[in-house]
Amino acid sequence: MIPAPTQERFFEKKWLVEFLSVVPVIVAAAVGAMLNLREESRRSLGVVLLIAAGWLLLSSVVKVLHAHAQDRDRKRVEDYEGLRGALRVLWSTVAAVGRAADGDGRLRVTIHRVVHPKEKDRDADTLEQMLPYVGGPGKAAKRQFAIRSGIIGRAAREHAVFAASRQSDGYEEYISELVRDWSFTESDARVVSAGRRSWMAVPILGSAGRTDAVVYLDSSERDFFQGTVYDTALAACAGITTYAREAFK
Repeated sequence: MIPAPTQERFFEKKWLVEFLSVVPVIVAAAVGAMLNLREESRRSLGVVLLIAAGWLLLSSVVKVLHAHAQDRDRKRVEDYEGLRGALRVLWSTVAAVGRAADGDGRLRVTIHRVVHPKEKDRDADTLEQMLPYVGGPGKAAKRQFAIRSGIIGRAAREHAVFAASRQSDGYEEYISELVRDWSFTESDARVVSAGRRSWMAVPILGSAGRTDAVVYLDSSERDFFQGTVYDTALAACAGITTYAREAFK
């Protein structure tokens, strides 16, 4: 049975719990400091209490900020789990059309987010893999790639869908192909898996019309992303775009 969605209650927010737990202590220390500072004989105690109140205030701000960051990270994990489910649906849908099996290498999917720089006048220059591959082995998430190169970089830069196949069977010819056609440096090209023979990249456009992420699909089979497979992948990615706009507002 699928349970009904739950909403986070106020007492489940770590930052709020931290804030409420320290306010009475800070107020008590501050009031005690003020009362003792008025009396000459207890002024020293008042100073100590005032320092303690300031220390508690500073440490409490740090704790609340830390708790807020934990809440944010937890929400991100939950949102990524939803995205993982969307990728699994994408893989299953495309695999059924392309007759691929889990782990056979004929189809893998993942997603990369565009890392937007903090400076508003700078263009994004990095893509980061958000989740492990679905459908086959691959390197771990959080790998970063230059947006200037590769099929995912082109999809991100041009806000368009691309599908392509490897043209060369020899390894050195393949490296030259990546450098010539996909703007890789030679050192970056030699890190790319040599076992993939076709690729597809679908930009996930945000509400502002810019590319926020790129869904990446690859296959060990040349010309895999054509015809019905291509159309099915594109239609499924439209659903991921809708989900991403709702989950990552």
